[in-house]
Amino acid sequence: METFKFTTPAGTIDVARTEKSLTSYGGFVAFASFLKKSGVIEKLVETCPIERTSNNATSVRDFVLSILLTCISEGSRFRHVRFIQNDETIKKVFNLDRRICGEDSIRRFMEMIDSAAGKKWIDGAMEILFATLPGMFIIDWDSTITTRYGDQEGVEVGYNPHKPGRGSHHPLVSSVAGLRLCLTMDFRPGKAHSADGMTASLKDVLNRLPAGRQAFLARADIGFCSDSILKEFEQNEDMPYYVFKLKKTSRVMEAIRAVSDEQWLGAKSFGALQITERMIQLSSWDKPRRVVLGRRLISSQTPEESGTLFGICAFHYSAFVTDLSSEQYEAWQIAEIYQGRADCENIFDELKNQWGLAGFCSQQQNVTELAARFTILSYNIWSLFVRFFSTKKHQEAKTSRKEILLFPAQLTESGRERTLQIATMDQFWTIVRDGYERLVKWLSATAPQLTFPTPVLTAYESLKALLYPTVPLLILKETG
Repeated sequence: METFKFTTPAGTIDVARTEKSLTSYGGFVAFASFLKKSGVIEKLVETCPIERTSNNATSVRDFVLSILLTCISEGSRFRHVRFIQNDETIKKVFNLDRRICGEDSIRRFMEMIDSAAGKKWIDGAMEILFATLPGMFIIDWDSTITTRYGDQEGVEVGYNPHKPGRGSHHPLVSSVAGLRLCLTMDFRPGKAHSADGMTASLKDVLNRLPAGRQAFLARADIGFCSDSILKEFEQNEDMPYYVFKLKKTSRVMEAIRAVSDEQWLGAKSFGALQITERMIQLSSWDKPRRVVLGRRLISSQTPEESGTLFGICAFHYSAFVTDLSSEQYEAWQIAEIYQGRADCENIFDELKNQWGLAGFCSQQQNVTELAARFTILSYNIWSLFVRFFSTKKHQEAKTSRKEILLFPAQLTESGRERTLQIATMDQFWTIVRDGYERLVKWLSATAPQLTFPTPVLTAYESLKALLYPTVPLLILKETG
């Protein structure tokens, strides 16, 4: 056996290669059990838009697992599949038909699936995870710029604050407030407007929700306040309420300046929010709408300091348009409920910097788009899995991978028995052990399936209180 001698502070140490089944992904065994119970892989295999008829062809299941495990293990490029490609433990744990596929094979597989078929395929698997949604929830909308380099199909030059003049894609993503769960994605060229396709995408999501789930409220930024979008919400009883942030246009600032100091509610203290509301009709709207106005004192100068008669106060202003009535939500509650939308920015930050939303590039758009959809699906699955180990809050991938996935382990086999021996520090073992106890409880859930089509729905229903914090009861949308 070939060995290498290294002189270290502890003396000379020989380094040699071993044939034992060692892996640096000791956490994949628990994840494999979770994934099997979820039914997501089986759904993807059953509904794959292409058939693998040859006996010599790599199975759809191997392709799906290769892509998904690459995403889970921090891959953001097709070539990153090499990090897990020759891991025999992963092959055995996930019972692959042959092996983890190579990067070229994965690209060729994706090239055979057009964009429409890929969206339908991944959305179908995503619907299984919709069972984790609470009865009522808030849906947040936002878009992000993914800068692209080289000659790639579908890349167009549009608004790009980080790389002006550089081509990009401009995906639109919806997520569930508080749960870090993405519902859908529209993959768009770089010059697409922030709100393009938003209402159509929302209607599609609403139609795919399981029985007993309802989106109560939609929140979005200033790019979604066009009259046509607001009308879609107001005229369709099936649509949720909305709270959108308004751009501080001249008409909005005119309304703010017309508010006297006495009309602002709340103390005029540094950093404190003061609010009021008005009915405002912007030039692009065909009717007035309820607008909640806010301001925060950011600096003040006395008459002596400013050299003026009354002194100078500087404020930061905000405005929100909504179709919620004052009986449902008072003005200060509108401002408060919108503040929670800031968390969806963290989702984009995690998807782009800790997952592969901005990676997995190909010259063919359908390949790049399908890889982005697999990234979001992987993100959702991992976010749910992590909740067994961190029940109080979401734990981002850069932390959770290190604590519950990346630890050395050895798989030993004796007859039909297999044992994975993991090596982890005491401080992490407490987290892993507690999470495994919750996971085993979830896996053994035997509640009646009722109307749920797959076992995962029953299991999520039985332990939803364990996995997620309590969601406050919200006001139902009035109909009739």
